Amino acid sequence: MNIPFRRITKVPTEFKISADGVVLKGDVVFQERNLALLQGQLSGEITLTCDICAEDFATMLNEKIELLISNGVYKGFNENFDVVEIQETLDLDELLHSEIELIRNDYHSCDNCKKQERN
Repeated sequence: MNIPFRRITKVPTEFKISADGVVLKGDVVFQERNLALLQGQLSGEITLTCDICAEDFATMLNEKIELLISNGVYKGFNENFDVVEIQETLDLDELLHSEIELIRNDYHSCDNCKKQERN
């Protein structure tokens, strides 16, 4: 799903997309100049690989996503939000895939390995 930046207004544009068993639902609203705020919720089941035993395991996602979308290079700093730079079009499918990969590339341990770590 693509949203041209020029179509993002002060009235929130709602969206719902899914990929790989994960749903991203939320809205995007114009903030100022070349900035928009995307607020959403990631939910669904995802398969991860345990970094200890290398076994795959499923886990449920329920994560809040808040990003600043910059139409062009972002010149500044924002402590509160990660900034995603785009060129005229917000590609929500690409954004969802990026969020999924960020989660997969984090450190994960399965329930069995977590139990062993506690003992």
